Amino acid sequence: MKHLHYFYFLTWLLAPSFVYAENKFEVFIEIGSVWQNRNDIQIPPDTGTRFDIDQIDEGPFFHYRIESHYRFNKNHALRFVYAPFFVEVTGRADRDVFFKDQNFSNSEDLTINYQFNSYRLGYIYGFRGFDRDQINLGITTKIRDAKTTFSQSGRSSSYDNVGFVPLLYFEYQKALNSNWNLNFTVDGAAASQGRAIDAALKARYLIVEGLSLGIGLRSLEGGAENKKVFTFSWFNYALLDLKASF
Repeated sequence: MKHLHYFYFLTWLLAPSFVYAENKFEVFIEIGSVWQNRNDIQIPPDTGTRFDIDQIDEGPFFHYRIESHYRFNKNHALRFVYAPFFVEVTGRADRDVFFKDQNFSNSEDLTINYQFNSYRLGYIYGFRGFDRDQINLGITTKIRDAKTTFSQSGRSSSYDNVGFVPLLYFEYQKALNSNWNLNFTVDGAAASQGRAIDAALKARYLIVEGLSLGIGLRSLEGGAENKKVFTFSWFNYALLDLKASF
């Protein structure tokens, strides 16, 4: 019911803008490389082995992300993000590992599949409108689809988790000259159970009207600690960004 209340509030907030809407779409396609600076997991948190997945392979790994904005008018917009993340690493652990319900030996290769897909729907309010100079605030509903699997010699053990996370959204954009924009965004939230922070800094160049190419950095950090799981990670990205407006 709490999730429904959140969506009802979002609908109520946007309702006045539907009447005066002028359709405007923005699509962002992001590709690049991602490194594991930290990826610690311990399941169960009391009897499992705390293991650093990044000790086997820090990367880089391929990354892509798709984002779209739908503007109702100069101040109101919806935002959708599809951000898949998957890495597979194989190597020797520095010690025997107990994960969920299985023991894995350090005497042979261990394969770990780590998935953390993110689906987000959010509302944005543009204080300056959605022009070249922007200050935007919003709320984001994030669905995480996470799964970690340890495999060795035909045996495997998996832990998956699908959950809902509310985030706050902030965006600042500044026109540097007639062609270059500097853009900073962050989705984030923190509580006693854990935290999630997704921040990006990009410089975009206007190729032609409605089409920009950007370069930048992204940092994703967060995790949770409770009776079922201990997991904290920190990923850093180098990226290219294509933005189309129509």
